[in-house]
Amino acid sequence: MLTPRQRVILRQIVSPPYIYRWAGLLTTIALMTGVTAVVLSDVGARQVLATGPAVTAPAAVNAAGRPVRAGEDAPARGMPGFARPAITSSLLTVTDTGTDRPAVALTFDDGPTPEYTPEVLDILAEYGAKATFCMIGDQALAHPELVQRVINEGHRLCDHTMTHDATVGSNAQDLMSQQLQRSRTSLSEVVAPPATIDYFRAPEGRWTPLLDEVAAQTGMRPLGWSVDTLDWTQPGTGAIVGSVQQGVHPGAVVLFHDGGGPREQTVEAVRELLPWLQEQGYQFVMPS
Repeated sequence: MLTPRQRVILRQIVSPPYIYRWAGLLTTIALMTGVTAVVLSDVGARQVLATGPAVTAPAAVNAAGRPVRAGEDAPARGMPGFARPAITSSLLTVTDTGTDRPAVALTFDDGPTPEYTPEVLDILAEYGAKATFCMIGDQALAHPELVQRVINEGHRLCDHTMTHDATVGSNAQDLMSQQLQRSRTSLSEVVAPPATIDYFRAPEGRWTPLLDEVAAQTGMRPLGWSVDTLDWTQPGTGAIVGSVQQGVHPGAVVLFHDGGGPREQTVEAVRELLPWLQEQGYQFVMPS
């Protein structure tokens, strides 16, 4: 039961102009809450796009529901089963090169292949660019002449396991160490004189802290990337070019592929990007 005073206060609240003021206040609070929720969700989406999913995110799967293996076509972007490769937690960046020009590091994964590696090397030679080739051990053993050419033309090698084994990071430390040592030795000794293997890159970017540690113990620096072209999804030459033009920055490490599937789009994208990067003032260097 309301007291006379409470009834007077209630009558004032629900009567004009007070009711309009209360309605306006509640509407303002609701709008601010909605705007805040939208902004926070947009920030979260941008963070995912910028950094990729967590290391435990599933890799792309094919129509049969199993992970895509080297040589298979991955689902197109936006299609069911597509998952963006995770970015390593041990990303190396390009350090000061002693000049005022910005630097970028180009990297190529899953080769060498006789179909695409020579074309990539021809383009790099045309523009005087150096790159890092993250090679699969079995591919290197099958095409030692291409490994030799990569070394002879001043590029560097990166260990990418023997068979593109994306589960290597989940193995026991002893087995992991044996796997990395075997692939590193195979890649080094396929050329004469034996090459120095400076880097290791986890297949599909599936890094674990232990894999980082074992790679370092084996004598290699874990090599990640900061610009993911997603060329392995075959999104089109224009999309590959656009991903670099939009994402490149001083000190960027760019991820391409010269193996693991059809790479005509990648070759054409590299052909367009190298002169464009030079026009922007970039020099091509090794990660350090």
